[in-house]
Amino acid sequence: MARVIVVGSINQDVTVTVDRFPAPGETLSGSSLTYGLGGKGANQAAAAARSGIPTLFVGAVGTDLAGHSLRTHLAAHGVDVSHLREVDSPSGTALITVAASGENTIILDAGANRASSIAHAKASLFPAPSDIVVLQAEIPPAANAAAIEWAHSFGARVLLNLAPARPTDPATLSRVDILVVNETEAGLTLGMPAPATPTEAIGVARALRGMGPRHVVVTLGAQGAAWASGAEARHSPAITLGEAVDTTGAGDACVGALAAALALGKPFDEAVADGMRAGAAAVLAPGAAASYANLPRITRN
Repeated sequence: MARVIVVGSINQDVTVTVDRFPAPGETLSGSSLTYGLGGKGANQAAAAARSGIPTLFVGAVGTDLAGHSLRTHLAAHGVDVSHLREVDSPSGTALITVAASGENTIILDAGANRASSIAHAKASLFPAPSDIVVLQAEIPPAANAAAIEWAHSFGARVLLNLAPARPTDPATLSRVDILVVNETEAGLTLGMPAPATPTEAIGVARALRGMGPRHVVVTLGAQGAAWASGAEARHSPAITLGEAVDTTGAGDACVGALAAALALGKPFDEAVADGMRAGAAAVLAPGAAASYANLPRITRN
């Protein structure tokens, strides 16, 4: 049975809501404060599991109370956390501000995620060729490089969500099967301005495809997504399911559902649509993984 294996970050999200973002040097009063499960890796694993595919998570938390809570909450989404280890470091933390418009700002402290590695899971976790191994840029580059080598040694495909954007070894990008970035990350990766239109984004997706990945998705928020797969490149319009409440975690929902759809054998264009539908569903409720309870389940063709 095909699976999604996420090697990545897990954070405690500390979220405060405000009417608007403060200006530099300004202090504002928030209207609510919440603590929850977050981190791109954990969010993507939760989204994949909620999409209906067996999902495993490989990562690290601290021995603090946050680490225990994060393990419990990720497992509650249906994710196998048997490869989530504890290290002598505070758990990762994300400080999130959400404005009334639904937009957000995020500041990260990696904490235990700096110790994330596939090394401790190698003795008992063996990917199958039908599996998708999902990576992000919130764990060390060396950890991602090792995970790519490990996944490919078993014939599994690798999806890299290069977020947040950072300088990446071209050799690493050339070994990625599926690359997912937003428009800002795409521009930074190519060393050029972010694409402003879907047409520009299609060109950017082609350029990124030329760096080696077999498939590329450039998400564009309200403008949908552009993608390149083999010789084909297209724009997929945005999917709207209702008024946005909170955009936190929407991109991760898209990535998790995309990985689930690909593992289930769906064609690339249909998998992109499944990812976009999951992202559209995630914005209808507050929080990151907390908003995934009603993500659409994906079925095999």
